[in-house]
Amino acid sequence: MRMLTWTMLAAFVAVLPAVGAKADMEAKPGSAQAGDWVKRTPVTPNPDKVVVPSGYKVGVFKAGLDTPSSAAVDKDDNLWVAISGQTFNTIDTLDPPHVKIFDKRGTLIKEVGRDIFKTVMNEIGYCAENDTMYIPEYGEKIWEMKGVGGELKLIVKDLPVGDHRNGGITCKDGYLYFALGFPSNSGFADPDNHGWTDIPNDPFWVKHKDGLGTTPHDPVCRDIVHTGLNVRSSDGRLTGALMPVGVPAKPGQVVKAQVPCGGSVMRVKLGDKDADGIYPHEKMEVYAMGFRNQSGVAFGPKGTKWENALAVSDNGANDVGHRRVANGAEKLWIVTEKGQDGGFPDKEGMNFVSNKRFSMLPYLGNPVDRPYPQLYIGDKPFIKAPGPYHFQRHVDGYRGVPLIVANPNPNGYINPVLEWDSNNPIDGIAWSASNFGANNNLFGAVYGILDTGPESLIPTWPLVLRIEFLEPTGVKWSRFAQNIDPGPNAYQKPENRGGLERPNRVVFSNDGKTMYVVDYGEVYTNFQMPTPFYTVAKSGVIWTITYTGGN
Repeated sequence: MRMLTWTMLAAFVAVLPAVGAKADMEAKPGSAQAGDWVKRTPVTPNPDKVVVPSGYKVGVFKAGLDTPSSAAVDKDDNLWVAISGQTFNTIDTLDPPHVKIFDKRGTLIKEVGRDIFKTVMNEIGYCAENDTMYIPEYGEKIWEMKGVGGELKLIVKDLPVGDHRNGGITCKDGYLYFALGFPSNSGFADPDNHGWTDIPNDPFWVKHKDGLGTTPHDPVCRDIVHTGLNVRSSDGRLTGALMPVGVPAKPGQVVKAQVPCGGSVMRVKLGDKDADGIYPHEKMEVYAMGFRNQSGVAFGPKGTKWENALAVSDNGANDVGHRRVANGAEKLWIVTEKGQDGGFPDKEGMNFVSNKRFSMLPYLGNPVDRPYPQLYIGDKPFIKAPGPYHFQRHVDGYRGVPLIVANPNPNGYINPVLEWDSNNPIDGIAWSASNFGANNNLFGAVYGILDTGPESLIPTWPLVLRIEFLEPTGVKWSRFAQNIDPGPNAYQKPENRGGLERPNRVVFSNDGKTMYVVDYGEVYTNFQMPTPFYTVAKSGVIWTITYTGGN
């Protein structure tokens, strides 16, 4: 939504992203007082209120669900739907985390993990190569299950803790691929990072001792030479970028790579498990890196030029915390070979964060007015030297964000093929193959902002986004499915209600004719209330969009 974005309501609720790469807006589960909220009733879904191109028909596969966050189709066209459980505040009673399995007619066959899963699932994915469903649990774990009658087995554990954890998952040519978000917002162990200040022994760092302590921090994918960027917190402690709270960094310090690492797509050979059935970290490898909060990962259709192209949807940085990055875009990447690097946390999309786009404040010389009054290089306050010339006032001081890394990747960086609106994440993605009237297009679910600001002049959500790849290069994007007016269903005029609320995943049937759209349901937001969110029970929907021809 997510993962506000789902792969996000980490303890700092005002910093929320969407449920897809979801952690950006993931709130601590639990029973918060709901203030003066008045009970809301879900709107009956109405396919006529969802606008799609000519030649496509909208339907309702299943309504009345609590918090559906993802889905995948198995070889028998059964739809496995992840139910995330309570992620935002509510006055209603919601289903706990589990997976529902429906046959292609919408009949519930089975429920899985109702008493096992503890935290929200982002994406789930089916691997046709070994007829296995993979279920990432948003609590540093991945599970597998072979067929509807199979046994649920834990296969990955002790992944990094943080605001952004395990996201999308897929397989190809004997490898399992899975996304791991960058744990912090932009490279610092800020107080708002989910759980970081109260976990003295993070299992990941107990396993991966680096001499810096075992409280959570950002594991990097390649050896980093540090600029020495630190922050002094209100209690007087210096904390370095990529360091645990209270551990300063020195200029030139080397931060060693870890496997697995944050902001990555990892892979491991299918079946290469230890005797206990767990894939050991030591057998994993970095396939791609330099992302932040990846909800979707998907290889192109077999037999096409996109077969080896890995699409990655990625949620950009939030303008909060010690290292504020303004205007961070939502992104779509195409990874074409192992080892490619998107550059985060020093590169945000197509530009380095030192670019003036990423800060809203110029520094005009007064130390009191510095946009980063608590930032240090080593133990010296960070004040950039004035430029070599003076022309207009806007060139005084600086804009942008100080860099963490002193050694750029010698192999260079990739850029996203699409930058989308800030804090409106493109979450679950899927390629269309034959029979959908849009071969080799990429479709993505846009969950939408909860309140990370700034709000756009025109809402760019909720949507199903369509991306077409042009020859010889470039993309063309369009709104494939949307409401009559911009914005989610709950905010529509009465005569327009019944459409999309919070799309979080798209996935295709095996014949390619039908797209399932996973709609998380209504998350009503009012920051004037003691608790700003109200998740409305039974408001989640699985929509269908079927190709009928003629467009």
